Amino acid sequence: MKFQVQIYVKDGTDYVLLDLFQDESIVVKSSVQDIQDIAQVFTDFSQTFTVPASKTNNGVFKHYYNNDLDELNANIRLDSRLEINRTPFRRGQVQLEGAEVKNNQVESYKITFYGDVVTLKDLIGNDKLKDLNYATVATTYDGATVQNSITDTSDLDVRFR
Repeated sequence: MKFQVQIYVKDGTDYVLLDLFQDESIVVKSSVQDIQDIAQVFTDFSQTFTVPASKTNNGVFKHYYNNDLDELNANIRLDSRLEINRTPFRRGQVQLEGAEVKNNQVESYKITFYGDVVTLKDLIGNDKLKDLNYATVATTYDGATVQNSITDTSDLDVRFR
């Protein structure tokens, strides 16, 4: 089965489908880290890959290759989403890493996809466990509730073992 990847990047208020090279491979790394050290829990990311300097992509990436423009900041990540065969796969951001320019014309852009959260620590910030809001998972702690959570086969927010 041939997989086709679609990358949508937010440009203003709308998502724009980027043009891709037919032969470019996009590798997304997903990993589950040791949750004991939340500073080491990372999100999905891709290797840097290349997209053509098409009319659509030039519109999204503006004039990145022109370093005379003051308003351009290549360190900003653009909201994006990856789809595989038109099925949602990941949400995150695309960061522009560089542009290939030949004869004063941009030919391609190098971009990297990052998932929604760079690290779990970035998501939680400086919050402590005592600072978190547990209202959505508050439960009565009594024998019947504990026994029910052990034997109930439905999808529960809180379980006891």
